[in-house]
Amino acid sequence: MVTVASIVGLSKVMGYSGMVNNIALSLVMVTGSFYPFIAPIIGALGTFITGSDTSANVLFGELQVKAATSLDVNPYWLAAANMAGATAGKMISPQSIAVATGATGLVGEEGTILKQAMKFCAIYTLIICLVIFGLGKVFGQI
Repeated sequence: MVTVASIVGLSKVMGYSGMVNNIALSLVMVTGSFYPFIAPIIGALGTFITGSDTSANVLFGELQVKAATSLDVNPYWLAAANMAGATAGKMISPQSIAVATGATGLVGEEGTILKQAMKFCAIYTLIICLVIFGLGKVFGQI
């Protein structure tokens, strides 16, 4: 409960202080119309940091909507991209790795499991990026 409350509190402070808006505008300035391709990566990063898909969406959901508004694209599309990417980050989340080592009896082999999971996470994230960007173009969402 403390972790969830902290993440929600952090996201609110970031939103009210304007940090989310500044980060979103900076990312859009750097990536331009290519931003929707990296939107899932931000979701994956959020889950890696927080250990939770829900917390990643709370933390970076507003950022995705601000970026979408700045790019004049469908904000629901980028929010969904964040959510899809968040599922990829769960594979390499330190909490997930710790659970995996405990469940398999491989305590102390966290690095080995992370290296193996990183390959699948990278492939999965790339596929999500391509699908989000490609379908977004086809359906006129981006």
